[in-house]
Amino acid sequence: MQRNILVLLILMLSFWPAYAETAPKVGVVDGEKLFDEYPAAQEATKKIADAQDELRDAISETEKVYSEFEKQKKSEAEKLTKKKELQSKIDAKAQETKKMIESLSAKIEEDILTSIKKVAGEKTLDVVFDKRAVLVGGADITDAVSTELRKKAPIAESTSEQSDTLETKKTIKKTN
Repeated sequence: MQRNILVLLILMLSFWPAYAETAPKVGVVDGEKLFDEYPAAQEATKKIADAQDELRDAISETEKVYSEFEKQKKSEAEKLTKKKELQSKIDAKAQETKKMIESLSAKIEEDILTSIKKVAGEKTLDVVFDKRAVLVGGADITDAVSTELRKKAPIAESTSEQSDTLETKKTIKKTN
């Protein structure tokens, strides 16, 4: 019996290092603060607001054009055709605005996540949570991530490259 206890004790001690591993290192970030302090996010927010304003203006202008068109003595078929034409222009503008918003949002999200991963790797953190999800504990890396984000290129440079590529693709399609 004593021998079995001794063997069990020796086995337990031999596997002790596996049980003695330290708990994972946890980091936390304030996602809202990162977004608020990231210049590219502020710039993207302004571009999105401007694009939405342009869309609203285009809708208003279309309504005015259609209203003027209705005042003319035109047939119902012509009115319907004009309405469809104007609606397709608005739909195209709305789709363009939506794609721009999605592109900017994806770029901002990618930049923030890349910066979080880089800082987490530098600080050898195993996991990083948003501050709102953690009640107590975790190393706050928000300021380090914010500093890393400020090193990134402004959004205007990256989106202008994307729009140049888009324009090139459109030109190629038109020539084919």
